[in-house]
Amino acid sequence: MALYERISQVVSFTLLGLIIYFIIELPTHTIELVFMGTPLTLVVSQRWLMALLVGGLAGTGSAMVASAHPSMVYHRSGYLQTFMLLPALLVILIILVLPLLVTDILWWVAGIWFSGCLLWLTILAEYHTINPRDRWYELSHFWLNLVGFGVAFGFFVLIYQTRMRSIVTGTAMALVGGLLAASLLRTGPEQTGRTWLYAGVNALVMAQAIWAFNYWRIAPLTAGFWLLLIFYLFVGLAQQQILGRLTRQALIEFASIAAIGLIAIMTLAP
Repeated sequence: MALYERISQVVSFTLLGLIIYFIIELPTHTIELVFMGTPLTLVVSQRWLMALLVGGLAGTGSAMVASAHPSMVYHRSGYLQTFMLLPALLVILIILVLPLLVTDILWWVAGIWFSGCLLWLTILAEYHTINPRDRWYELSHFWLNLVGFGVAFGFFVLIYQTRMRSIVTGTAMALVGGLLAASLLRTGPEQTGRTWLYAGVNALVMAQAIWAFNYWRIAPLTAGFWLLLIFYLFVGLAQQQILGRLTRQALIEFASIAAIGLIAIMTLAP
């Protein structure tokens, strides 16, 4: 089966899942518990289960497309799993954000169409980053970074906006930050172990960051920009370390980016 046909099938089934998700009304349940002396109230919605299933469908389909690449015959499963993460999180974010942005049926249809295009291009870009000699490698890598950091920003804003206890927001931030880092740090099958290691470190960093920000009452967008800057710096430094390029010049460049980011956030953020 041709590459474009495989991607189109994955996107079609995912969009069908999105449509079903928004049409069907599912009940919610409230669970009250005490964790480490902290009372928690969790709202368990079957819509969340559906969101995870649709995201999992997109991720599994993306891995299927990547596995069809001739070079993937010799790659380990840990490497293949990194191709699932960004498409899955992208779809879950779309499910969470689209109802907040769409007010009528025309915009809803446009949002579904745009989501499909975004997912299609992301899966295609992942395919073209498997072989570093691919002529579309650089452009695809840029696109994945753009989408990856955009998805990270969206989740960071949503997580901080909940104003829930740190045990909840920290766990959510660790999952999102770690999984996105694993996707963005993917450089090759020989670096799979280090990719997941640095992704785990990044997960801990982001969990600690949201814990600190929970004591700082600022606008969700501002918090999102702060968290994105932290995420970008740690992912960037980890990537340079994996590639063996973490030199003094690289540190100076990232320090400059951090300074510019700090000034921009303090000046422009709401």
